Amino acid sequence: MASYSNYQVKRNKATKGTNIFDKGKNYNKESENLTKSQKLMNGVALWASFYKENPHRFAKDYLNIHLKEFQQIIIWGMFHNNYSMFMAARGLGKTWITAVYCIIRCILFPGSKIVVASGVISQAMKIITEKIPEIMQNSPMLKREILDIQSNANSDKPNVTFHNGSWIKVVPSTENARSARANVLILDEFRLIDFKIYKDVLRRFLATSRQPRYLIKEEYNHLQERNIEIFLSSCKYKFEWSFDRFKVFYNLMLQNKKYFVCGLPYQISIMSGLVMKAQLQDEINENDWDAISLVI
Repeated sequence: MASYSNYQVKRNKATKGTNIFDKGKNYNKESENLTKSQKLMNGVALWASFYKENPHRFAKDYLNIHLKEFQQIIIWGMFHNNYSMFMAARGLGKTWITAVYCIIRCILFPGSKIVVASGVISQAMKIITEKIPEIMQNSPMLKREILDIQSNANSDKPNVTFHNGSWIKVVPSTENARSARANVLILDEFRLIDFKIYKDVLRRFLATSRQPRYLIKEEYNHLQERNIEIFLSSCKYKFEWSFDRFKVFYNLMLQNKKYFVCGLPYQISIMSGLVMKAQLQDEINENDWDAISLVI
């Protein structure tokens, strides 16, 4: 194999030069006085910051979850806003997306308390009993993060507990749920939840924000986190309170407030390969087909 005598890469030849672009930068020199443990924790802090800003990349890199493009946008929007609303048409898998969000939140933000309420408790329990176990099958790292899973919605214990102190709990949307506390409130099929229950019971869960230990130091007091509300539902009629809530979120989002609204039609399900076009076309051709069934 041919070679060059006294060959040097461009960076080494420019070591004593004045061109900083050719010279490059020695990142190890800045940390040469640090211990191995300090270097490790600095790396952890750097990657944690990166993944908190890019949760969709964390899903792929760490959890081996391959999100479709619209799912990446929704996950990103949920992480970067205090109030989020996802109006999903048929076949978009909003329960699965919710499970992915909960998992990422619990891992990246230790000590997170997530409460999922639903108009139909069995619908919310699918996150615990179906979706998270399904994701765990292809994610060895997620298995390491989870301490315990409880499948009983009436239990006083959190339904999913993580080693870092985070947990996910499913509660019914009734007056009896008043004792729950959370940093993140997720309302699944919120159009089926009584508006008074939401205002007087469920929203009161968000009494205190997450309390990471660094808040003990005065220099980090400005990093106090906001609590989060996430609304998920299929679309239906304008006379329901869900439509009024949608308009509130939409208007505030246009004012650059921390509000995120996303509504996707059934065509996205087809484009993403989640629903077969031929199967849907067969249903449309049936005489008793109802157009509303596409969005509920």
